[in-house]
Amino acid sequence: AEAVAMAPRPQRRSKSVDALKRCDNDPYIVAAVANLFWHDRKVDKARSWFNRAVTLEPDVGDFWAHYYRFELQFGGAEAAAAVLARCVAADPRHGEAWTKVSKAVEHARWGTEAVLKRVVADMAKEKTGM
Repeated sequence: AEAVAMAPRPQRRSKSVDALKRCDNDPYIVAAVANLFWHDRKVDKARSWFNRAVTLEPDVGDFWAHYYRFELQFGGAEAAAAVLARCVAADPRHGEAWTKVSKAVEHARWGTEAVLKRVVADMAKEKTGM
């Protein structure tokens, strides 16, 4: 999954195809492909791949955060609320960015919704470099 994200732009598609051939149902690769479609502005494909990633591994909060952020950008409030509700129902516990927020002492009593929104905010800050 990291190889797909770190590959030069012209090679990302071939890297993702190779990764999918090797391990078709790996949720990290599925999420990387979803992000690839998102950055290429292929909204419908990205949505279906994000949905596939959170269906394969609903316990990884990072997938939910990317999916929620995507829906906030392209799907509107209704679609984002649906993703938020599914995330709360799944109650994720894993993921690099997710555990960074959820295990912080100052966030000890936060629920899934608050953690999701904070992870999305942190991702947006990283993206803009703030």
